[in-house]
Amino acid sequence: MKYKKEFVIGLTVVVAIALLLFGIQFLKGINAFSSNRTFYAAYDNIQGLVPGSGINYKGNKIGVVQDNVLDENKNWITVLNISESELDFPKDSKAKLETTVLGESSIQIILGESSEMLKNKDTIMVDYKFGITELATQKIVPIETKVNVLLNKLNKSLASIDTVLGTDGENLRRMMVSLRQTVTTLNSTVQDVDNVVKGSSSDIKKTLENIASITENVKKSNAKITNLISNFSDISDSLKGADIAGTVMQTKSALAEVTKMMEEINNGNGTAHQLIYNDEFINNMNAMLQETERLVLNIKTHPKRYLQFAVFGGKDKGVKLDATDEKKLKKLLDEQPN
Repeated sequence: MKYKKEFVIGLTVVVAIALLLFGIQFLKGINAFSSNRTFYAAYDNIQGLVPGSGINYKGNKIGVVQDNVLDENKNWITVLNISESELDFPKDSKAKLETTVLGESSIQIILGESSEMLKNKDTIMVDYKFGITELATQKIVPIETKVNVLLNKLNKSLASIDTVLGTDGENLRRMMVSLRQTVTTLNSTVQDVDNVVKGSSSDIKKTLENIASITENVKKSNAKITNLISNFSDISDSLKGADIAGTVMQTKSALAEVTKMMEEINNGNGTAHQLIYNDEFINNMNAMLQETERLVLNIKTHPKRYLQFAVFGGKDKGVKLDATDEKKLKKLLDEQPN
């Protein structure tokens, strides 16, 4: 009797636990007594998908999400429990994760066209259809990043402006004063230049006229310039054809001869050296000239001592001269000074 009571209590507990598990599975949408199939889908973002979320096909619920497990690649492996036994999944089918406006997530099955079908516990391909929240997040996050970058740049710019302006804009005021002084100086300089240009307008006009006249003269002399260039070209061709090298060689040879002659004079060779450097030679020449002068003077004073002219066949005396020598001697005597 005692054992029967304990058996009943134990059986009651087992039945209660079984009913509890069945109830939990039923609440999840899993029928423990049906031949359900299991598929797996790998999502990098499950967007709030939880166990018990519905799996739909063309608006009809065909299963529920059984569990989400994080794998070694940090992706979520979602276990899909499909209760619709009549629906076959081609291999190119997709489990599209969708999010409603209220943020509720579910899976929409999109059948493929492959002739080969998925089997129980195979992995199905995934796809996404983001809701308003996810789309807003995807749009806002890049904008937020850009805004943060812009704000950082703006802060740096404001710091730079503050550095330039200084306390209460003192640097800016100094800059404006300097700029005003620069503009005043520039205006004064422009006025001076304008006065100079006005004062020199007549000179500038004359200069331009002179330049125009020079240009006109050059234009008129164009033919002469062309002829001059042609003459220079002819001279260049003549010089190119001349035997300049031979002339230079002859000049070098003549200079060598002159050098040799000067060396001989300097070394005491020849009459030229005696005439230039030897006083005895000059003295002898002077003495000879003096003797000749005295002889000529004596002949002029006493011609009969040296010359006799036979008129009537007289006896010949002295030196006999023919007519030519006699004329030369008379010319020489006439040229001598008294």
